Amino acid sequence: MLSLRERQTRFAAALLEGGGDAGERFAIYRNTVLSNYRNALGATFAVVKQLVGAPFFNTAVDTYALAVPSTGGDLNVYGSDFPDFLASYPHARGLPYLPDVARLEWAVDAAGRAGEAAGSPESLLAALAKVPAEQVISQRFTLDPSCHFLHSAYPVLRIWQVHQQGFAGDVAVSFDVPADHLVVRREAGRVSIERLPPGDHALLRTLSEGGDMAAALDAAVAVEPEFDLGTALRAGIANRTLSQLRSD
Repeated sequence: MLSLRERQTRFAAALLEGGGDAGERFAIYRNTVLSNYRNALGATFAVVKQLVGAPFFNTAVDTYALAVPSTGGDLNVYGSDFPDFLASYPHARGLPYLPDVARLEWAVDAAGRAGEAAGSPESLLAALAKVPAEQVISQRFTLDPSCHFLHSAYPVLRIWQVHQQGFAGDVAVSFDVPADHLVVRREAGRVSIERLPPGDHALLRTLSEGGDMAAALDAAVAVEPEFDLGTALRAGIANRTLSQLRSD
C-alpha cells in the first residue's frame, strides 16, 4: 500500500507531467497549476515578461515549473532559481542580459519580504568603539536582512527603470556603459535600488557573505585600488546597511 507521501508525490507528478495514465483526468488541474505558476512569476518578474512577451514568458515558466516545482504552499516566494534557469534556457540565448534583469527583480521582491533590521547606527558605532584597535580588522558584520547585491555587465537598473509603470521620458537603453554594481534594500518601508562604487559594493557584498573586515577590504581594493575604507564604512553605517557586529 502506498504511503500518504507517495500518493501525494505521484499526484503532483501527474499534474505537472501529463500524458500516460493521468490523461485528460488531470488536464484541468494541471492547467490550473501551471496558470498559478505563470501568474506568480509574472508578478515577480514583470519586466522580464515585458521584455520577452507573454507567450515566450509563459512557455519558459511552464518549462521551469516542470523542472523546479514549488516545495511550499506560498507561490509568492517561488522563483528564486528562475534567473539561473533563464541563463541556461536555450531560447533566451539571444538576450544575455535577461538573467541579470531577473536577478534584480528577485532581489526587489525578496527585499520587500525581508524582516526588519536590528540595531541602529548609534549602537553599532558604540560597539565598534569597544573593539581593540588591533581586532577591528577581524570583525564581521550583520547586514540589514533586506540587502541584496548584484553585479552585472549590463545596464540592468536602466532596463528595470524604463519598464516601470508610469515611467516618463526617454526609454532608450545604452549598453556602452560601465557595469552595474547595485544594492537593493528596503528603506522607510519602500524598496530602493542604488548604484555603488565598485569598491563599496565589493566590501559590503563580502561582509554580507560572512567575510571579515580584512577579506572585505582585500576585495574592495582588488576592484578599486584607491578605495577609501573610512568613507565606505561611514556610509554603510549611516544608511543602516551595516546593522550589527556579529558575535560568532
